[in-house]
Amino acid sequence: MFGIINSYIDSLALFLAILFIQGMSFRKIRQYRPSWFHNASRKTFLSVLLGVYYGLAGVYFIYLGAFENNPVIFTNMRILILMVTSVFGGRIPLICAYTVMLLGRISLHADPLITSRYIILMSLIFAACLLITFWKKQRFSRFVALLILSFPAQLYYFINNFDEGRVIQGLEIIEYLFLFFATGLLVFYACNYIDKSNLVIQTLTETAMTDSLTNLPNMRFFTQQFAWVFNKSLKKKVPLSLFIIDIDHFKEINDFHGHQAGNTVLAQFSSILKNRTFPPRTMFARIGGEEFAVLLQNIDATQAALIADLIREEIERAKFPYTPSSGQVTVSIGVATANCSFSTTESLFEAADQALYQAKQSGRNQISVHQEDAI
Repeated sequence: MFGIINSYIDSLALFLAILFIQGMSFRKIRQYRPSWFHNASRKTFLSVLLGVYYGLAGVYFIYLGAFENNPVIFTNMRILILMVTSVFGGRIPLICAYTVMLLGRISLHADPLITSRYIILMSLIFAACLLITFWKKQRFSRFVALLILSFPAQLYYFINNFDEGRVIQGLEIIEYLFLFFATGLLVFYACNYIDKSNLVIQTLTETAMTDSLTNLPNMRFFTQQFAWVFNKSLKKKVPLSLFIIDIDHFKEINDFHGHQAGNTVLAQFSSILKNRTFPPRTMFARIGGEEFAVLLQNIDATQAALIADLIREEIERAKFPYTPSSGQVTVSIGVATANCSFSTTESLFEAADQALYQAKQSGRNQISVHQEDAI
């Protein structure tokens, strides 16, 4: 009994390490590629990636079970992998994990009868896991249901002569079922803890990186992403355009209508930005009181000027509940496009800022494109 417990502890520690690596990896992906969790095709890709990862972990347990003294424990770990994948990942990861493990088992080139029994065992577990993905209950309820549903499949495993050369029976079956149930609960709580921790960290990160009034990224987030996108564009030698947008006469709105009115204008302006169509991978942020930045990848100076003027015209036509004394809310936009003259984000930002200054000096409600020889 103690030997079995020690084996379970060792395999459980390995399982927890696999969970931790996956949790940290997805946390990093969410940090640097947050859009992947909102784009349908990217989410599918991540689901497939998750399934393959856990499938490979299952294959590793298959090979451990083939060479260790107690293959029952490693078979149970593979069963838990399918359960975890279905409850925390969903159908796509489950199907991918099951397929990879099936191919891994076949690749062992073991006795065909033994292999067929393993395939039957894992297929029974897979069917239960697939069924449970359609059950709209809390994760804990679904996981416990899976643990219970797995007992018949495990009894099939115990009473048939797999590759141990003997049949498990009597008290030993009870011991294995009890340890499997206890290990399953530990694995569930570990998965749940990692998942909730990642969610809390994500929420805190988004709160720290988001402007509470407009729900746009703030200056801190923009600075981080700007540096990363700028370096990538520099290496690939593709254009990168930056707008700095300033709401004209914004101080008048605050002075005549109050700061709450100014907040309303900022929120409406931000909504217009978020709802209009931009080229792929466009990023915008609120970088100051009434200043906003728009970063457009693979957009040259000519395209950038056209897009900037369309934004200006859209704001000019929009109906705002509060306006300055001029009678309408307008914006001035400074445009700069990265080329060989810009070696740092600071130089590109300064160029766009200078262009904005020129637009405001020239009468506002217009765009100004930075000219390369101006620096």
